[in-house]
Amino acid sequence: MCAGGKMVSLKSFFQKYLFAITVFIGWIITVYSLYFIKYKMFGGAIEVLLLYVIIFPPIIAITDFLAKPKENENKTKKKMGLVLDVIAACILTWAFFISPYAVGLYAILTIALILILLSRFPRLQAKLKNKANQKERSVFVLSIFAILIIVPLVFTSAAGIKTIRNTQILLENTHYTDTAYVDIINNKAALAIVFEGKTTVTDGTQDDLGFYLFKASKDNKEYAIAVNILRGDIVGEVLLEGNPYIHYYLR
Repeated sequence: MCAGGKMVSLKSFFQKYLFAITVFIGWIITVYSLYFIKYKMFGGAIEVLLLYVIIFPPIIAITDFLAKPKENENKTKKKMGLVLDVIAACILTWAFFISPYAVGLYAILTIALILILLSRFPRLQAKLKNKANQKERSVFVLSIFAILIIVPLVFTSAAGIKTIRNTQILLENTHYTDTAYVDIINNKAALAIVFEGKTTVTDGTQDDLGFYLFKASKDNKEYAIAVNILRGDIVGEVLLEGNPYIHYYLR
């Protein structure tokens, strides 16, 4: 009976806090996934709004949890206003800096579109606002987290942005051996210095994301190699031996 009572109380606990538990787990998975995409797949070259995903969901969750029932509607309106302000700021930033590869913005715009569509269905909107509907609320929030993960993957694939692994395979197919990713060179001036002006970089947006820096061997010599992140083209090759600048990245 004691064991059965514990099982019942545990089941009641999960039913009561289903929304909080699923959202917390979803948030952890999303943060890790975005970290993996940003740093492990692309070396930090793309912006997936990782910092915002770390900060804002807990703040929104805490304010929602602390809000009294009568305050919920006003709190929701305020949060929606905050979301719209963030979206507006992102769009303005995008417009001013003309950065079509700020991948996280596409996720934000997708979420904004969903919220706009949701406003067309007041019954569904009211259902999601009701804290008693934990399953529906959980599914909705998890779908938002999923968008934050899926959109960067879809966009980078469609735009032809090369991952570190893609680039490593490209180098291995170009007769380099012992290839190893080193770092990112994110501007042409630094690239020109490191590769002593011996690069094939052209002006244009195709170089906006910068360059992967690899070290590799060929013909029994060690080289530093720069590869355009967007196109996957090798734009620079220089011997490691005797280069006074490359060791800044290798250390």
